[in-house]
Amino acid sequence: MKKKERAAGGAGSGRDRDRGRGVMMVFSEEDRREFLTGFHKRKVERKKKALEEIKVKLKEEQKRLKEERHKEYMKMFKERQEALEEADELDQMTSSKMESIQYDHPNHTVTVTTVSSLDLTAANLYLGANQPEDAEEEQTVKKDDLNVKRDNPLPRKGAEPIMSAKISSLTSALHSRVKNQKGKKWKSSHDQVKNPPKGKTTKSQRRKRTGKLGGEW
Repeated sequence: MKKKERAAGGAGSGRDRDRGRGVMMVFSEEDRREFLTGFHKRKVERKKKALEEIKVKLKEEQKRLKEERHKEYMKMFKERQEALEEADELDQMTSSKMESIQYDHPNHTVTVTTVSSLDLTAANLYLGANQPEDAEEEQTVKKDDLNVKRDNPLPRKGAEPIMSAKISSLTSALHSRVKNQKGKKWKSSHDQVKNPPKGKTTKSQRRKRTGKLGGEW
């Protein structure tokens, strides 16, 4: 009996200990009120954060575009500089060489200047007046054609003005309708009964005018 009581007592004391170790939850009224009433505040904060992120991304994109433009500008500047250098070289190559020789005479002095330009036709480089013969012939033919066209312009008839297909069809339809109406009027005027001539009339003419038959006389 003693053992059972002890066992029962030991079990009860263990349960009491477990109950004493339980976790108690305590709510803060201020935190609870802030959570329930802070939806708008948190929404505004999220919007503000999103706007800041967008501004940062925009600045980064502007910076990237600025760098790309700077690179393109430098590339164009180098290409233009190279083109100018090539043009200067060509100018130097095509510059004319002048040689002058003086001849002294007892009464006067004669100076002979020889101007020799670089011929680029061998390398197919045609600058200024240096052009192939075919191109010169084509240009002369084109000029002749233009002169012929200017001298002999195409004749225009005054009775046939330039009109579109739609306008011409409408005008033809209008003319045909007007013509039909005039023909109908002419026919109706000729179909009318002519006035009988003055003077003596026959019985048949009088019957036609009065509308009476011969049996009614």
